[in-house]
Amino acid sequence: MTELGVLSVNRTITRSSILGVVAITAFAALGSAPAFADATPAPAPTSTAGPTKTLRTLTNVQESAATATAKRITSLNTAITKVTANAFLTASNKSALLENLNNDLAGMNTLATKIAADTDLAQAKIDYATIFTTYRVYSVSIPQAAYTALANTVTSKTAAQLTAEQTRLSGLLSGKDSSKSTAALQASLTDTTAQIGNAGSAVAGLAAGSLAATPEQYDGNHDVMKPFKASATTARAALKQARTDAKTIRSALK
Repeated sequence: MTELGVLSVNRTITRSSILGVVAITAFAALGSAPAFADATPAPAPTSTAGPTKTLRTLTNVQESAATATAKRITSLNTAITKVTANAFLTASNKSALLENLNNDLAGMNTLATKIAADTDLAQAKIDYATIFTTYRVYSVSIPQAAYTALANTVTSKTAAQLTAEQTRLSGLLSGKDSSKSTAALQASLTDTTAQIGNAGSAVAGLAAGSLAATPEQYDGNHDVMKPFKASATTARAALKQARTDAKTIRSALK
């Protein structure tokens, strides 16, 4: 089997084996995933002399590959640091995220080294394409980290905090600040509760669902991550509205 073949096989099986169980970290609680940049087919290497000029030499391909792998290595290291520091991820989700991210990091480092050592233009182009097709760093791995961190944080922290605030404000409106209560404030109070529920519903199954997605599935269906992105967007919007409702009430009670 060629070295590239080994890389492809390893990317399929190493989500559970390439580096073993590694202690690493998860994404910032409500952080957004970077733009989903990987695509099929892989982009042709481009010249530093002009972004639309296709490169046709081994050196050109190697330079373009070095840029692409370095960008992903940086993004993966950043994601790993954030996942490791995230205190709200469950142990199993953190372990799964770190394994995926570290496997991709190992793959990018291996590809960077291999392409730099390639002596054949055709082989270099094949290896270059692998950066975008075998490893879906921006399409799968990093979005998984963002969505899983969001789901875990909403479940273990944010929903509880907002619920406690809603309860506190409800007590004020029905107690010492009852004279300030209006239909509009009661509507904001009711909406706070509804938005907390909407956020909880949106993240239900988000971590498990996004973590189950693989680069191979993405290769066959570029829409595989879209439902998870939509759920995350819904959850963030609901949390934002719940905070806005609570702020409206607090401002009226000052």
